[in-house]
Amino acid sequence: MPELVATDDVKLNYMQVGTGDDLVLLHGLGANLSFWYFGAARALAENRNVLMFDMRGHGRSSMPDHGYDLRTLAGDLAALLDHHGIERADIAGHSFGGIVALAFAILHPHRVKNLIIADSHVRGVQSATRLRDWPHWPTWRAVLEANGLEDPPSDDSIIDYKLLASLSQYTGAPGGGSAGGARAAMARPRKRIARAREMGEKGLNRWQTLLANTSAGKDFEDETLIDPDKIGELSVPTLLMFGKLSHCLPSADGLLTLMPDARLVVVPGAGHFFPLVKPAFFARVVELFLARQTAETPVRPRGRRRLREARRLRALTELRP
Repeated sequence: MPELVATDDVKLNYMQVGTGDDLVLLHGLGANLSFWYFGAARALAENRNVLMFDMRGHGRSSMPDHGYDLRTLAGDLAALLDHHGIERADIAGHSFGGIVALAFAILHPHRVKNLIIADSHVRGVQSATRLRDWPHWPTWRAVLEANGLEDPPSDDSIIDYKLLASLSQYTGAPGGGSAGGARAAMARPRKRIARAREMGEKGLNRWQTLLANTSAGKDFEDETLIDPDKIGELSVPTLLMFGKLSHCLPSADGLLTLMPDARLVVVPGAGHFFPLVKPAFFARVVELFLARQTAETPVRPRGRRRLREARRLRALTELRP
């Protein structure tokens, strides 16, 4: 696979598919670019030049001892765009990838055409949540156990990136939470899913090495760069996509009140990893959103009217799985 060298000599593995307007997809912690490549990226590449890369410490990219803060990760994204001669692009990120996308938009607003945030827990607008406080945890635990998890975390565990990454290899149908999702997961061989995403045992070992041997764990905790005031200053058109069953859903409401150009889509019957288990749906919504932005720019409603329209879109989406 091709790679580029970031400013601190870190090699970043990347992949490019399709032709058209530039769209960058950012994966979450503990994952890699295959999170997108085997699913949504292929559909989006029909109309777009899709760029994906392994964040430093992930996949086939370098794992330096330090340099996992949001400013550095946003710098890696800037290096990827520079490497391809791209001045502005649409930026989409799932989970922590959405946090990096927000940081990039704050640091480089002129380089972001449109922003897509998929199920990110933004600490500035949502406090920490314990598993016992998440109503869908009992069903999801059943999914994880059906996929091979023998020692589930305590109900008092905080739902954070470390927890989600450690469980990602068992989330065959993490959109579960619904009875149908759980049944689908139980019917699907976990090893096949994990192997297809290269996020099985090999990925878990690399994630554990990253946390044990580098500053990543501490760096990932610092989100001061994307505090509510700075998020509120963003004017880039933004799509918020969150799973109806996700623990991150309160972040969607918080972001919606802060971002003047945000629209919210709540994905029915889906949890945190919906881009992985519903890639066609994710790609279709993103394509519609970007196509509308490319068309003649409408007069955007403001204030209370904007919130009413966003909530109406949310209600409509819930009725159309």
